[in-house]
Amino acid sequence: MVDVFISYSRDNKARVAQIAQAVSVAGYDVWWDAELPPHRSYGDVITEKIGSAKAAIVVWSHQSAQSEWVRAEADVARNQKKLVQTAIDDVMPPLPFNQIQFAELADWNGEPDHRGWRKVLMSLEELCGREAALAGAAPEPPRPAPNNRQAQPGARKPSILPWALLGVAVIAVALLAWKLLRPTSEPVAASAPTETAASAENVEAAPASATSNPAEAFTLAAVIDDPDGFTNIRAGQGTHTPIVGKVLEGEKFLTYKQPGQWWRVRKADGTTGYMFHKYIRLVEGGVASASEGYEGKLDGPVVIADSSTRELTPADVAPLTKQQARLARNEIFARKGLRFKDPELREVFGRYAWYKPTSDVVELSPIEKANVALLKSVEDAAQ
Repeated sequence: MVDVFISYSRDNKARVAQIAQAVSVAGYDVWWDAELPPHRSYGDVITEKIGSAKAAIVVWSHQSAQSEWVRAEADVARNQKKLVQTAIDDVMPPLPFNQIQFAELADWNGEPDHRGWRKVLMSLEELCGREAALAGAAPEPPRPAPNNRQAQPGARKPSILPWALLGVAVIAVALLAWKLLRPTSEPVAASAPTETAASAENVEAAPASATSNPAEAFTLAAVIDDPDGFTNIRAGQGTHTPIVGKVLEGEKFLTYKQPGQWWRVRKADGTTGYMFHKYIRLVEGGVASASEGYEGKLDGPVVIADSSTRELTPADVAPLTKQQARLARNEIFARKGLRFKDPELREVFGRYAWYKPTSDVVELSPIEKANVALLKSVEDAAQ
């Protein structure tokens, strides 16, 4: 079984050899009939290779667009949902293949960062189930400079034991001083729940957010700013981590201000992961808004999933910022179907499929009242 089958016109063999070599360098096993077995029927071999391949690259040119063989191979690949179209001339794929996207490689000369080539690798990653290998070998680590000083015979090497003991002592003193001098953190006291605290929610705005992690709130709408037309979402902070999703050009998603080069992001379908900060561009100042074009209804909790069924503790709310605590407090009322008076608050929760505004007054359970009071105390303490 091969990874990639390449369909092309014999007139373009030299150009296709460059493509086959690049696919092979990317780590995929390639077959492109350069060495067709003399004892096998051409049609039998082609049918077998396309069927066993995970992806089929069709190289369209002025010659291949007129080839019945290339069209037939492209049709087989399309029916098996493994077609990857490229064009090496200024030509559109023939009917009906012009209805499918293709990568333009007319000006490609083997550059790994070429936009069209990046699209090809993106398709191969999805069809073959693994990411393309990075081109080029990793540079060798710098070697230490040679030491021209030679040890004198019989000379004693200085002992590092006294310095090690001194370092341990300094660390121990520093830890002891930090423990003695650090301020004692007092738990946030939950004030008695009152109807005043509950009714105040309906006139107070909250920032937009969408997350199931109590320690984070996705509050900013953004799009990608990537010349390749797409950006990967990864499971961790780094290109070595698996790809969990992709954001296409013009597609909006949510994020929030974070330190470092990798930011957490969330798509409308719930896909959550990390994206390189360089490719993130906030929209209209960054406030997430359905009117700005953020499409799709979100599922799941906004901040705390079980704040209506479980009495929260100070430890649960300790990681929350003032902004997150306010949002978590409003979330309790949103679950009850409260029609918020504040337009921003209506827009925030209007992006969630579970929010059904049905009443101007809602009744909270004792657990919900206690959680509202606790979250309010977190907000007040943060002022």
